[in-house]
Amino acid sequence: MIDLHGFLKTSTNYKKIQVNELLFIEYKCLVEETKAGIWSDANYFVFVTSGKKMWRSIYKDYVVEAGDSLFVKKGANLVHQYFDEDYCALMIFIPDDFIKKFTYKFSEISQQINSIPENTTDTVIRIQLDQYLQGYINSLESFFNTPIQPNINLLKLKFEELLLTILTNPIHAKLAQYLLSIHKEQSVHLQQIMEDNFAYCLNLDEYANLCHMSLSTFKRNFQDIYKTTPGKWLTAKRLDLACHFLRTNDKPINVVGFECGFDEPSSFIRAFKQKFLITPLQYKTATV
Repeated sequence: MIDLHGFLKTSTNYKKIQVNELLFIEYKCLVEETKAGIWSDANYFVFVTSGKKMWRSIYKDYVVEAGDSLFVKKGANLVHQYFDEDYCALMIFIPDDFIKKFTYKFSEISQQINSIPENTTDTVIRIQLDQYLQGYINSLESFFNTPIQPNINLLKLKFEELLLTILTNPIHAKLAQYLLSIHKEQSVHLQQIMEDNFAYCLNLDEYANLCHMSLSTFKRNFQDIYKTTPGKWLTAKRLDLACHFLRTNDKPINVVGFECGFDEPSSFIRAFKQKFLITPLQYKTATV
């Protein structure tokens, strides 16, 4: 899995403006890979200016083209690049800590949103691009074309402006609810991270990082919640998902294994046979 946030923070190939962990970046796809697994320890917005790309959560695909916008929760996704036109997007990375401080600062607005019944959201949320967000994007583009980086306090205000635009417009209610959910207690946060990301080839250090925990704390809390080890839980969840995919689509066995979190076809077949006593192909054939 590619550490997208880490890669973009250190890359010199893109126009970007960075304030600590906050990052504005004008992203142009330079990778010739058509499919890739990516993960980010920060939430991010994607405003597509040209080309076409697909983000895949565990159960759903999100195709975006010029004029489309997404919010992607911190964690992992599979992405697919289309090369009929160069892909370019404005991306904005905002970590949890900044969002928490922002919601405390604007607690009155946060309390109003908390009164709305909570919606369950996928790891990718489509954003309706209204006139305020379009104006915001236009203002950011002007920042990239100035030779002098704007004042750091002004840049922080631009991140707050984006969040205020989301929180104060009812059409973004689902996204607003997710932003406020970041305050939830650690056990709830850990469960959300695991349920959203179990099907990706992340290691335990990366899962712990997403939960803002040390590895030892993550393992201890995981055991308290699930009454088993992360490794056993991940294998069971991935195999259950594999069974679902084998019954419901015609993808090759190696693709199913990869999309369920197994980095090698051999490890997928071995784990599947150990649990179900037959190979994935035999299972697929028997359920047709």
